[in-house]
Amino acid sequence: MLMIFPPIAKPCEPPAGVALLSAALKENGFPCEVVDANIEGMLHLIRSDVRLTDPWSRRAIKKREEILSELKGSHLYSHMDRYHQRVYDLNHMLAISVDQKRFKISLSDYSDTHLSSVSSRDLLKSAVRYKENPFYGFFETGLRDRVQESASGFVGLSVCYLNQALVGFALAGWIKDNFRNKKIIMGGGLISSWMSRPDYTHPFDSLIDVCIKGEGEQPLLELLGQSRGTKKHYVPDYDFVKKDLYLAPGRVLPFRASIGCYWSKCRFCPEKAETRAYSSQRASRVLEDLRTIEQKYSPDYVHLIDNAITPAFLKALSHERFSFKWYGFVRFEKDFLYPGFCQNLKESGCDMLKLGLESGDQAVLDQMNKGTDLGMVSKILKNLHQAGILTFVYLLFGTSFEDKAAARKTLEFVKAHEASIDYLNLAVFNLPKFSEDAEDLKTWEFYHGDLSLYLNFVHPLQWDRKQVKQFIQKIFKKEVSATVRKNPAFFSSNHAIFFK
Repeated sequence: MLMIFPPIAKPCEPPAGVALLSAALKENGFPCEVVDANIEGMLHLIRSDVRLTDPWSRRAIKKREEILSELKGSHLYSHMDRYHQRVYDLNHMLAISVDQKRFKISLSDYSDTHLSSVSSRDLLKSAVRYKENPFYGFFETGLRDRVQESASGFVGLSVCYLNQALVGFALAGWIKDNFRNKKIIMGGGLISSWMSRPDYTHPFDSLIDVCIKGEGEQPLLELLGQSRGTKKHYVPDYDFVKKDLYLAPGRVLPFRASIGCYWSKCRFCPEKAETRAYSSQRASRVLEDLRTIEQKYSPDYVHLIDNAITPAFLKALSHERFSFKWYGFVRFEKDFLYPGFCQNLKESGCDMLKLGLESGDQAVLDQMNKGTDLGMVSKILKNLHQAGILTFVYLLFGTSFEDKAAARKTLEFVKAHEASIDYLNLAVFNLPKFSEDAEDLKTWEFYHGDLSLYLNFVHPLQWDRKQVKQFIQKIFKKEVSATVRKNPAFFSSNHAIFFK
């Protein structure tokens, strides 16, 4: 089978989902080829011929190979200002490679002024009008031979993010029109989210032969004729990862130890609305998988992409010593209250942890069902800082539980802990469309489209979205001192780990 990961996602590491699917197919005797069309397609646009109309474009194009090379080397990540100059130059080259009046394209985003990513009608239009898509040239030069030469009658498309939707459907339309003997399978996180909607009506049956919800290993095997009863545990297959292809200083491989979230109680979480089941392997089994990846691929970094790494797996990691560095998302758990535990994590290779604080107001946290105690948070941030582990703290403003006074408490909490916080991610709350809270609020569509997953709402505490954004821009960002590092543009936490 040929599996394709379409543009656009951050081009700094390979996709994890298709690597797991590839392992499942190969271990059961089915050949599989994976194409990361995201990084290949983006490089195709960056290296394309464009009309140079201004000094910035001429300078960037002249140095594009040098810029790409620098982003793959470690030296650049010692100079934040130079890093941002290079990233903005590269992003500019990508932006000017398309019709800027219609398409907005960046290293982490994609939109079309004519078509909506959350409208099934527009997605089908994107499939019909695939020749209008900026990546059509790449379809022809970078994918045609691989689709044609694939012995399988199936082509799989993994659409995980909203930024991939329009390109993914254009790719599906191109395959449908040019390879009538191929059947299209589409899956991935975004497709699963759409299929989890209670009002989902299977609008893509005329284009997509099979849509898969959730984990795809078993459904794919059954589709190919494999009987039930095959094992459900596989080590990701990264044989498709080409050396020095991705924009990172070293080989970064994503790895998932669990599915869903072991907490699963936060009221604001969209996955809670999707009722996605949580599952995980025993820590010892997952460590064995990590050792296999370490020996087979020699990664420089492993990105643990769990919604939250479980306490059991963290304990297991703390006793190991890897040749690679690692980072991932965790909750503020009690184990971090012990400095020795944090030091052991550092010695195991942990360079950074992403932590979802959300709010610095305990009353807001309690109403969120966050299960976080601010007294613990203070000690944990200090312990991680002293152990030399970078902290990337996530804040969420504008939930229905927060007002301006509560947001101000969050600001004061952050100011009091600046010495222990390395990076901040500031987000404005989007209400999941089918969440419990949506039933009790006056709402309206956030995006117009039958596949939209979020709602806007009348804030019960008169703390509307406009006020929240003004608070973040005019108050929060001005009062938080320069001791909190600037987020790497476009790449955010995916590159933050490289700045020591």
